[in-house]
Amino acid sequence: MRRLQVLCLTALMALGGCDGGEAKKAEATKATPATEAKPAEAATPAANALPDAAELLAKVVEASGGAAKLDEIKSFYQEMQVEILGAGISGAGKTWSKGDDFYLEITLPGVGVSTGGGKAGKLWTLDPIQGLRELTGKEAAMAEMGTSLNIAHDWKRFFDKAETTKVEEVAGKKFAEVTLTASKSGNTVTLRIDLGDNRVVTQRLKQFSSMGEIPVEVTLSDYRQQDGVWFAFEQVADMKLQKLKTTTTKLELNAPVDETKFAVPGSEPPADAKAPEAKTDAKK
Repeated sequence: MRRLQVLCLTALMALGGCDGGEAKKAEATKATPATEAKPAEAATPAANALPDAAELLAKVVEASGGAAKLDEIKSFYQEMQVEILGAGISGAGKTWSKGDDFYLEITLPGVGVSTGGGKAGKLWTLDPIQGLRELTGKEAAMAEMGTSLNIAHDWKRFFDKAETTKVEEVAGKKFAEVTLTASKSGNTVTLRIDLGDNRVVTQRLKQFSSMGEIPVEVTLSDYRQQDGVWFAFEQVADMKLQKLKTTTTKLELNAPVDETKFAVPGSEPPADAKAPEAKTDAKK
Protein backbone atom coordinates (compact mmCIF):
# COMPACT_ATOMS: atom_id res chain seq x y z
CA MET A 1 0.00 0.00 0.00
CA ARG A 2 1.30 3.42 -0.90
CA ARG A 3 0.77 4.90 2.57
CA LEU A 4 2.81 2.16 4.19
CA GLN A 5 5.64 2.41 1.69
CA VAL A 6 6.03 6.17 1.76
CA LEU A 7 5.82 6.66 5.51
CA CYS A 8 7.95 3.65 6.33
CA LEU A 9 10.68 5.11 4.16
CA THR A 10 10.26 8.53 5.75
CA ALA A 11 10.56 7.12 9.25
CA LEU A 12 13.46 4.78 8.52
CA MET A 13 15.47 7.28 6.47
CA ALA A 14 15.18 9.67 9.42
CA LEU A 15 17.08 7.14 11.50
CA GLY A 16 20.23 8.09 9.62
CA GLY A 17 20.72 4.79 7.77
CA CYS A 18 20.86 2.46 10.76
CA ASP A 19 23.17 0.10 8.85
CA GLY A 20 25.71 2.83 8.10
CA GLY A 21 23.94 4.21 5.07
CA GLU A 22 25.87 7.47 4.79
CA ALA A 23 29.24 5.73 4.98
CA LYS A 24 28.15 3.22 2.39
CA LYS A 25 26.92 6.04 0.17
CA ALA A 26 30.33 7.71 0.22
CA GLU A 27 32.09 4.40 -0.39
CA ALA A 28 29.78 3.52 -3.25
CA THR A 29 30.34 6.92 -4.85
CA LYS A 30 34.10 6.36 -4.88
CA ALA A 31 33.77 2.82 -6.20
CA THR A 32 31.42 3.69 -9.05
CA PRO A 33 33.31 3.86 -12.35
CA ALA A 34 32.84 6.84 -14.64
CA THR A 35 31.23 4.65 -17.29
CA GLU A 36 29.45 1.34 -16.96
CA ALA A 37 28.48 -1.16 -19.59
CA LYS A 38 24.71 -1.32 -19.79
CA PRO A 39 22.86 -4.48 -20.82
CA ALA A 40 21.01 -4.30 -24.08
CA GLU A 41 17.42 -3.23 -23.50
CA ALA A 42 14.50 -5.13 -24.95
CA ALA A 43 13.14 -3.61 -28.12
CA THR A 44 10.15 -1.33 -27.59
CA PRO A 45 7.49 -0.39 -30.10
CA ALA A 46 7.29 3.05 -31.66
CA ALA A 47 5.73 5.76 -29.50
CA ASN A 48 2.58 5.94 -31.63
CA ALA A 49 2.06 2.20 -31.06
CA LEU A 50 2.08 2.42 -27.27
CA PRO A 51 -1.26 1.69 -25.56
CA ASP A 52 -3.18 4.52 -23.92
CA ALA A 53 -2.06 5.09 -20.32
CA ALA A 54 -5.56 5.80 -18.97
CA GLU A 55 -6.83 2.55 -20.49
CA LEU A 56 -3.97 0.58 -18.91
CA LEU A 57 -4.70 2.11 -15.50
CA ALA A 58 -8.39 1.28 -15.89
CA LYS A 59 -7.44 -2.36 -16.53
CA VAL A 60 -5.35 -2.36 -13.35
CA VAL A 61 -8.35 -1.08 -11.40
CA GLU A 62 -10.60 -3.76 -12.87
CA ALA A 63 -8.05 -6.47 -12.04
CA SER A 64 -7.92 -5.11 -8.48
CA GLY A 65 -11.64 -5.74 -8.00
CA GLY A 66 -13.18 -2.75 -9.73
CA ALA A 67 -13.74 0.92 -8.93
CA ALA A 68 -17.02 0.25 -7.09
CA LYS A 69 -15.34 -2.15 -4.65
CA LEU A 70 -12.47 0.23 -4.02
CA ASP A 71 -14.92 3.09 -3.40
CA GLU A 72 -16.62 1.02 -0.71
CA ILE A 73 -13.48 1.07 1.44
CA LYS A 74 -13.86 3.94 3.91
CA SER A 75 -11.37 2.82 6.56
CA PHE A 76 -8.90 0.05 7.34
CA TYR A 77 -6.62 -1.38 9.99
CA GLN A 78 -3.37 -3.11 9.04
CA GLU A 79 -0.58 -4.98 10.82
CA MET A 80 2.71 -5.78 9.15
CA GLN A 81 6.19 -7.21 9.65
CA VAL A 82 8.99 -4.75 8.84
CA GLU A 83 12.53 -5.86 7.99
CA ILE A 84 15.68 -4.04 6.88
CA LEU A 85 17.22 -6.72 4.68
CA GLY A 86 20.84 -7.57 5.34
CA ALA A 87 20.98 -5.49 8.51
CA GLY A 88 19.53 -8.03 10.94
CA ILE A 89 16.85 -5.54 11.98
CA SER A 90 13.17 -6.47 12.01
CA GLY A 91 10.12 -5.21 13.80
CA ALA A 92 6.43 -4.58 13.43
CA GLY A 93 4.11 -1.87 12.21
CA LYS A 94 0.45 -0.89 12.45
CA THR A 95 -1.71 1.46 10.40
CA TRP A 96 -5.09 3.01 11.15
CA SER A 97 -6.83 4.87 8.32
CA LYS A 98 -10.10 6.62 7.60
CA GLY A 99 -10.62 8.50 4.37
CA ASP A 100 -7.52 10.60 3.74
CA ASP A 101 -6.55 10.64 7.44
CA PHE A 102 -4.25 8.01 8.94
CA TYR A 103 -1.73 7.04 11.60
CA LEU A 104 1.24 4.66 11.29
CA GLU A 105 3.65 3.35 13.89
CA ILE A 106 6.77 1.23 13.40
CA THR A 107 8.63 -0.46 16.26
CA LEU A 108 12.21 -1.63 15.69
CA PRO A 109 14.13 -3.29 18.55
CA GLY A 110 17.13 -1.20 19.55
CA VAL A 111 15.84 1.77 17.58
CA GLY A 112 12.49 2.59 19.13
CA VAL A 113 9.10 3.66 17.86
CA SER A 114 8.67 5.84 14.80
CA THR A 115 5.26 7.24 13.96
CA GLY A 116 3.64 9.28 11.23
CA GLY A 117 0.20 10.47 10.32
CA GLY A 118 -2.00 12.98 8.63
CA LYS A 119 -5.23 14.83 9.28
CA ALA A 120 -6.95 17.36 7.04
CA GLY A 121 -3.88 17.52 4.79
CA LYS A 122 -1.35 18.13 7.59
CA LEU A 123 1.23 15.33 7.47
CA TRP A 124 3.92 14.63 10.05
CA THR A 125 6.50 12.13 11.30
CA LEU A 126 7.95 11.56 14.76
CA ASP A 127 11.07 9.44 15.29
CA PRO A 128 13.72 8.95 18.02
CA ILE A 129 16.42 10.84 16.08
CA GLN A 130 14.78 13.88 14.51
CA GLY A 131 11.76 14.19 16.75
CA LEU A 132 8.56 15.71 15.40
CA ARG A 133 8.52 17.06 11.84
CA GLU A 134 5.66 18.43 9.76
CA LEU A 135 6.04 17.49 6.08
CA THR A 136 6.04 20.24 3.47
CA GLY A 137 6.75 20.73 -0.22
CA LYS A 138 7.64 17.74 -2.38
CA GLU A 139 7.95 15.50 0.67
CA ALA A 140 4.38 16.31 1.73
CA ALA A 141 3.06 15.89 -1.82
CA MET A 142 4.62 12.44 -2.11
CA ALA A 143 3.40 11.42 1.34
CA GLU A 144 -0.09 12.69 0.56
CA MET A 145 -0.18 10.33 -2.40
CA GLY A 146 0.22 7.60 0.18
CA THR A 147 -3.38 8.15 1.27
CA SER A 148 -4.42 6.05 -1.73
CA LEU A 149 -4.99 2.32 -1.43
CA ASN A 150 -4.80 1.95 -5.22
CA ILE A 151 -2.87 4.61 -7.13
CA ALA A 152 -4.20 3.39 -10.50
CA HIS A 153 -7.72 4.14 -9.24
CA ASP A 154 -6.88 7.52 -7.66
CA TRP A 155 -4.15 8.81 -9.96
CA LYS A 156 -6.10 11.90 -11.05
CA ARG A 157 -6.21 13.10 -7.43
CA PHE A 158 -2.43 13.49 -7.32
CA PHE A 159 -1.25 13.73 -10.93
CA ASP A 160 -2.32 15.62 -14.04
CA LYS A 161 -0.56 13.48 -16.63
CA ALA A 162 -0.32 9.75 -17.35
CA GLU A 163 1.85 8.54 -20.21
CA THR A 164 2.79 5.07 -21.43
CA THR A 165 6.56 5.22 -21.78
CA LYS A 166 7.49 1.64 -22.58
CA VAL A 167 6.15 -1.76 -23.60
CA GLU A 168 8.55 -4.68 -23.65
CA GLU A 169 8.66 -8.47 -23.56
CA VAL A 170 10.84 -10.19 -20.97
CA ALA A 171 11.08 -13.98 -20.62
CA GLY A 172 7.86 -14.46 -22.55
CA LYS A 173 5.90 -11.86 -20.53
CA LYS A 174 4.80 -8.42 -21.68
CA PHE A 175 5.13 -5.38 -19.46
CA ALA A 176 4.07 -1.76 -19.86
CA GLU A 177 5.37 1.24 -17.96
CA VAL A 178 3.10 4.18 -17.16
CA THR A 179 4.65 7.37 -15.80
CA LEU A 180 2.46 9.64 -13.67
CA THR A 181 3.49 13.28 -13.37
CA ALA A 182 2.34 16.07 -11.04
CA SER A 183 3.23 19.37 -12.70
CA LYS A 184 2.86 21.45 -9.51
CA SER A 185 5.26 19.45 -7.32
CA GLY A 186 7.31 17.87 -10.11
CA ASN A 187 6.85 14.44 -8.52
CA THR A 188 6.72 11.40 -10.80
CA VAL A 189 5.90 7.75 -10.23
CA THR A 190 6.41 5.03 -12.83
CA LEU A 191 4.23 1.94 -12.59
CA ARG A 192 5.37 -1.27 -14.29
CA ILE A 193 2.33 -3.35 -15.23
CA ASP A 194 2.25 -7.05 -16.09
CA LEU A 195 -0.01 -7.14 -19.15
CA GLY A 196 -0.82 -10.79 -18.46
CA ASP A 197 -2.85 -10.13 -15.31
CA ASN A 198 -2.87 -6.29 -15.30
CA ARG A 199 -1.20 -6.02 -11.92
CA VAL A 200 1.43 -3.50 -10.89
CA VAL A 201 4.69 -5.35 -10.24
CA THR A 202 7.01 -2.40 -9.50
CA GLN A 203 6.83 1.31 -8.72
CA ARG A 204 9.73 3.72 -9.24
CA LEU A 205 9.80 7.07 -7.50
CA LYS A 206 11.97 9.56 -5.65
CA GLN A 207 11.42 9.76 -1.91
CA PHE A 208 12.01 13.24 -0.52
CA SER A 209 13.11 13.64 3.08
CA SER A 210 15.34 15.74 5.32
CA MET A 211 18.22 13.54 4.08
CA GLY A 212 17.61 14.62 0.51
CA GLU A 213 16.29 12.87 -2.58
CA ILE A 214 16.33 9.06 -2.53
CA PRO A 215 15.54 6.98 -5.67
CA VAL A 216 13.38 4.01 -4.74
CA GLU A 217 12.08 0.98 -6.64
CA VAL A 218 9.32 -0.96 -4.93
CA THR A 219 8.56 -4.56 -5.94
CA LEU A 220 5.00 -5.71 -5.19
CA SER A 221 4.10 -9.38 -4.86
CA ASP A 222 1.94 -11.94 -3.04
CA TYR A 223 -1.36 -10.48 -4.23
CA ARG A 224 -4.28 -11.67 -2.12
CA GLN A 225 -8.00 -11.01 -2.23
CA GLN A 226 -9.58 -9.25 0.73
CA ASP A 227 -13.34 -8.63 0.64
CA GLY A 228 -13.34 -8.72 -3.15
CA VAL A 229 -10.29 -6.46 -3.61
CA TRP A 230 -6.75 -7.57 -4.46
CA PHE A 231 -3.79 -6.17 -2.51
CA ALA A 232 -0.03 -6.83 -2.64
CA PHE A 233 0.74 -8.31 0.78
CA GLU A 234 4.50 -8.11 0.27
CA GLN A 235 6.61 -5.13 -0.80
CA VAL A 236 10.36 -4.70 -1.05
CA ALA A 237 11.64 -1.13 -1.37
CA ASP A 238 15.11 -1.01 -2.91
CA MET A 239 16.99 2.18 -1.96
CA LYS A 240 20.22 0.98 -3.64
CA LEU A 241 22.22 0.79 -0.41
CA GLN A 242 19.39 -0.48 1.74
CA LYS A 243 16.28 -2.61 1.25
CA LEU A 244 13.11 -2.45 3.30
CA LYS A 245 10.68 -5.37 3.23
CA THR A 246 7.14 -5.10 4.54
CA THR A 247 4.77 -8.05 4.83
CA THR A 248 1.12 -7.54 5.71
CA THR A 249 0.04 -10.00 8.41
CA LYS A 250 -3.44 -8.62 9.08
CA LEU A 251 -5.79 -6.40 7.09
CA GLU A 252 -9.30 -5.35 8.11
CA LEU A 253 -11.31 -3.22 5.68
CA ASN A 254 -13.96 -0.77 6.93
CA ALA A 255 -12.77 -1.40 10.47
CA PRO A 256 -13.40 1.06 13.33
CA VAL A 257 -10.35 3.26 13.94
CA ASP A 258 -9.15 5.62 16.65
CA GLU A 259 -9.28 9.01 14.89
CA THR A 260 -7.54 10.79 17.78
CA LYS A 261 -4.22 9.38 16.54
CA PHE A 262 -4.28 11.20 13.18
CA ALA A 263 -3.46 14.82 14.10
CA VAL A 264 0.00 16.29 14.67
CA PRO A 265 0.95 15.38 18.27
CA GLY A 266 0.11 18.23 20.64
CA SER A 267 -2.00 20.12 18.10
CA GLU A 268 -5.31 19.04 19.62
CA PRO A 269 -6.47 18.69 23.25
CA PRO A 270 -6.84 15.16 24.65
CA ALA A 271 -10.15 13.50 23.85
CA ASP A 272 -11.06 13.37 27.54
CA ALA A 273 -10.23 17.03 28.17
CA LYS A 274 -13.20 18.91 29.54
CA ALA A 275 -14.31 22.15 27.96
CA PRO A 276 -14.07 25.11 30.35
CA GLU A 277 -17.31 26.03 32.00
CA ALA A 278 -18.98 29.14 30.72
CA LYS A 279 -18.74 32.14 33.05
CA THR A 280 -21.97 33.44 34.49
CA ASP A 281 -22.78 37.02 35.29
CA ALA A 282 -22.78 37.50 39.05
CA LYS A 283 -25.07 40.51 38.81
CA LYS A 284 -28.83 39.96 38.74
